[in-house]
Amino acid sequence: MPARRFTRSPFAPVLLPVAALIASLVRWSLQGSHNLYTAFEKRFYVPDPDLGWRVSTQHPIWLGLEVCAVILALALALTVAGFLVRRRERVRGVRSTILRAGSWALAISSLAIPAAAFASGPGPLHGRDSLPAKSAVLVETGIEGSLDAPQGNYAVVKHRGTSVTAHLSAGGEAFDARFADDITGTWHGNPHDLTRPMSADISLATRGVDTGIGERSKHAREGYLHADQFPRISVAIDRVTATRPTSENELAFRAPATVHLMGKTHAVEITGTMQKPDATALERLGLDGSILLVQADFALVIKETALAPDAHDFDGDRIPIHVSLVLRHTGD
Repeated sequence: MPARRFTRSPFAPVLLPVAALIASLVRWSLQGSHNLYTAFEKRFYVPDPDLGWRVSTQHPIWLGLEVCAVILALALALTVAGFLVRRRERVRGVRSTILRAGSWALAISSLAIPAAAFASGPGPLHGRDSLPAKSAVLVETGIEGSLDAPQGNYAVVKHRGTSVTAHLSAGGEAFDARFADDITGTWHGNPHDLTRPMSADISLATRGVDTGIGERSKHAREGYLHADQFPRISVAIDRVTATRPTSENELAFRAPATVHLMGKTHAVEITGTMQKPDATALERLGLDGSILLVQADFALVIKETALAPDAHDFDGDRIPIHVSLVLRHTGD
């Protein structure tokens, strides 16, 4: 039979990577993000009633075009192998069982890639690839409003609501560089009276940068941030210049800040909100004690930073940065 005769052909294994390539391209198209690189644990952001957005617990495999290229290369390699096997068998007059088995093993392995991607499922409902930008917080001048929270010292809590996210566009692809594993900091002030002296500082480990793809994160850590030489990035605030209430338990604020990045100091303006969560929100967040939630935004001009020599690698001239902090009162 023709089908049986074809399966005996040394070119038969090529059909499997061709099928795998088609399946991978279908998966890539359905993903809709047109990503170049594969993420084996794709990060998505989903709406959160207390934090605005949080990282989803769902991390599907998100295929990139480079995987499709690898599968195509495998199909071409198996085609060449088919010619070599056929020539070898004609010369020797003996079937090359081991070479044929190796070709089939490689061919079958190519199917594992799209199969694993489809099995990992689609992205979460309402999920977003990048952290959505918040609407600009408009705060004019003057200190208005207060929060019913104790004065004194507050410390940053390790929590899903504590992270720093830089949105980057480079190499034709937009992605987030996220820091969440090693963030420390304090705030000292009086939520009842923000005209009084206050101080705030946060520090994060450069080695904790996560771009969603292992090799890209390593390159960001070593090639851009030079984590061995500059192990931490810090932000400091010594006053707020304006506040206004946006709800009973939330204040919008504007403040000058100082960013220390890779041996250079940068003056920036931060805008954001400070919120005291109610009992229901605390339960949802799994927190107790006197808690404040801070959401803040600022931007760095690339050419003014130590990243200036690599400015041509970026598609824009600024890096928007979002700070999300959970603070717990630790005493007076």
